[in-house]
Amino acid sequence: MTIRISGFSTGLDIDQIVKELMAARRQPLNKLNQQKTLLEWKREQYREVSSKIVDFRNNKLFNYSMSSSIAAKKTEITGDNSAVSVKVTSAKAGDELTIEVVNLATAGKVVSQKAFDTTKKLIDLINDPNLSFDITDDGDGKLTFDINGKTVELDVNNDTIATMIQKINDADAGVTAYLDSTTGLFSIRAKTTGAASTISITDTDNLLANFDLQNTAGQDATVIINGIQTTRSSNTFTENGLEITLRASSTAESTIRVVTDTDKIVDMVKTFISDYNSILDLVNKKLYEERYRDYPPLTSEQKEEMTEKEIELWEAKAKSGLLRHDSILSTMMSEFRLALFADVEINGEKVNLSQYGIGTGDYTQRGKLVILDEDKLRTAIEADPDKFMALFTQNSADPDPQVAQAATAADSGLFKRLYYSAGRALDQLAEKAGVSRFSADPNAAFSEDSYMAEELRSLNNRIRQLNARLIMIENNYYKQFTAMETAVNRFNAQYAALFGSGK
Repeated sequence: MTIRISGFSTGLDIDQIVKELMAARRQPLNKLNQQKTLLEWKREQYREVSSKIVDFRNNKLFNYSMSSSIAAKKTEITGDNSAVSVKVTSAKAGDELTIEVVNLATAGKVVSQKAFDTTKKLIDLINDPNLSFDITDDGDGKLTFDINGKTVELDVNNDTIATMIQKINDADAGVTAYLDSTTGLFSIRAKTTGAASTISITDTDNLLANFDLQNTAGQDATVIINGIQTTRSSNTFTENGLEITLRASSTAESTIRVVTDTDKIVDMVKTFISDYNSILDLVNKKLYEERYRDYPPLTSEQKEEMTEKEIELWEAKAKSGLLRHDSILSTMMSEFRLALFADVEINGEKVNLSQYGIGTGDYTQRGKLVILDEDKLRTAIEADPDKFMALFTQNSADPDPQVAQAATAADSGLFKRLYYSAGRALDQLAEKAGVSRFSADPNAAFSEDSYMAEELRSLNNRIRQLNARLIMIENNYYKQFTAMETAVNRFNAQYAALFGSGK
């Protein structure tokens, strides 16, 4: 450890002198720290952008590509519109079907006709002389019965009718038991409907016989579909790409027609445009942000002399423009524009967004999408909804992945083109900055296997080495001044001895 002696003998402010001498020596270290800070800021901005791209690519584009969004269909029911409800699964716009409900499918059920106190223990019911509650008792206090092959076991000393109902529900017998607390009656209902939904009971100890159970078998639904009478075991079934749910017996025939849900599709297009423009805004801001090279990152000494507000304003300028004209983001934006406005070949026809009244705003909006003519969009969707879906979601038939995944792949839909272009950008950002290709978390950890991570490691090593060297230089300065102080002190002592301290 170096012993530091301040200027008692010389009267010099050695600490201040060393500080000023070291200030010049620290300039290379300050520059390295500023380079490190800029690199870290730049990497954080890459992560901010990449998290938005991941969300746009892996979440939003995926959801848009689902046929339920881009080719939304709905049904129109005429006639008796209360007898059925319908969802479109795979039916096409223009498909029709007629249906008349003769009767609904019902579930098999067992209903008690005799009630007892549901809160009393079974043993109390058995021993009550005023009740006719008899069982076949083998003396072990256990009672069992089977429902659809599942055994329910009761303890006469602990169980009640209420706990019996709970144990039936826990037995996984394909039934639901219900106890009415007001009347004391209970029912057991099959979870499925139809003629096959009978409830089989084996009353081993004759417990259930006390309740005078009435067992009713289930029945199939009877319907007339397109003039043909038929049966279904469930009130919900799929027919010709329609999921049909029977609600009540018909008073008249219902006609179901599948139509394009233009409102839903237009809403999806508007949402897509908003999400796309949001990405465009963020990336364009980074690409065209002003770079203030006269505002380097502040050193710790500089921050000590500034207010928090001054530091905030300075660093806002220092961080500005770090991704200006970035090649990865510029390439992605160029590919996005090409992907959206190049023709898509659909069954030999060239189709593009302009045919649907979609284009870009003026030059100040830097490529933002806008709906220029909503009436044109709606009319074109209704005229051929399948073509509209293909424009966005069609997969390229080219076997070469490089061709199929290109930004202008001739037969690839717009969502597919954007998906692959965003993927290429994410791969490059991951390689350069170590950002995640898959996480939309803006705080996701950086990979240490990237160019910027390697650059940061190199800077940290240089900073450590330079710090160690500066400590040595500073210690040497203090050694020199300590030697000077020691020499002056010795001279003063000798002078005092020869001439006296008062002279």
